[in-house]
Amino acid sequence: MDFRFSEEQERLRQEVRQFLEQELPGWADGAPDGLAALVPGYLYFPEFERKLGARGWLGLSWPVEYGGGGLTPIDQLVVDEELAAYGAPGSENIGRTIVAPSILAYGSDEHKRRYLPALARGEISFCLGYTEPEAGSDLVSLQTRAVAQGDDFIINGRKLYTSAADWTTHCWLLARTDPDAPQHRGLSAFVVPMDSPGVMVSQLTNLLETDWFNEVLFEDVRVPRENLVGQENRGWYQVAAALDVERLALYPYLTHYRVFRALLRYAAQTSDRPPGRRARLRQKLAELAIEFQVARLLTYRAVWLRSQGGRRPDWEAAQVKLFNSEMAQRLYQVAVEVVGLHAQLRGDSARAVLSGVVAQGYLSTVQETIGAGTSEVQRNIIASRGLGLPR
Repeated sequence: MDFRFSEEQERLRQEVRQFLEQELPGWADGAPDGLAALVPGYLYFPEFERKLGARGWLGLSWPVEYGGGGLTPIDQLVVDEELAAYGAPGSENIGRTIVAPSILAYGSDEHKRRYLPALARGEISFCLGYTEPEAGSDLVSLQTRAVAQGDDFIINGRKLYTSAADWTTHCWLLARTDPDAPQHRGLSAFVVPMDSPGVMVSQLTNLLETDWFNEVLFEDVRVPRENLVGQENRGWYQVAAALDVERLALYPYLTHYRVFRALLRYAAQTSDRPPGRRARLRQKLAELAIEFQVARLLTYRAVWLRSQGGRRPDWEAAQVKLFNSEMAQRLYQVAVEVVGLHAQLRGDSARAVLSGVVAQGYLSTVQETIGAGTSEVQRNIIASRGLGLPR
């Protein structure tokens, strides 16, 4: 693997940096409303999203005929790295990184023409209709039904913890189309407009007392057969491939790096601690600095493999997701030690340190080792597919 970026990619990096400095002055080390606003969440800034789309930066690796840039996943990595490092508002990653690759691989020409250019322009957005009350890590146990009726499917069921369902325009839905088939062989993937009659969204409050998650009910929702993506009853295999991309794309290593930088500055300015404690914290911060580099190398390797074509980086993507999500939790555990008792204060407190980012990040990262497959699931994938160990 060659770790050097091409001259064109370095020019792209500089272009993105200049764009961010112009569009978001002062965000490099803290947003106008504080670091806490930039802790990862399902935040959507449509105007900024469309500006990225106008630059062609939302689908750089997609074919030109479908609104993309015709470049490589590494070129897209360059853009995404700069957005994360600068702390730019999170773009609509689910549609770009999960739905778009699935449509490119399994969708019809009509699907590609209908959805991909709109995604590349930042005009539509997606939530994931996967998890159910009885189907989380064991996703093939889901019970939402899609029953064929003439030229349509009638969908009934309940999805849970559906991030961003309250504002996205479409749902990437996995439903059971053959209840008599083995669990893996009776599922199908659909694009469901969220304004369809019978779709009901209820917000769920999380640990941060925000409404990222939602419950979505589907009651006799009529979806045209043309919204079925890929082969009927083969949806699980499409989703399994998409999960590899999700694990690679939704847990970027630079997401929390600005908080780490802010923590280093705070620790350097604090000198009222016993020498022994200062030495211990320096050691932990040094270990985190090394972990960020490890995360970078794991990410680069997986993206490079994806850019080569052929075998998809399945266990490599599991490595990225496992390491990055657990590293994020370790970061905020160290942050609690560095900040001390003030780490408990949220951004609305006058005495909060670092805009309350430690408390918010500590709570936010609880879900990182659960979403997109638990850490245990990732270790199983690495063991079976990467190391060839028996089940």
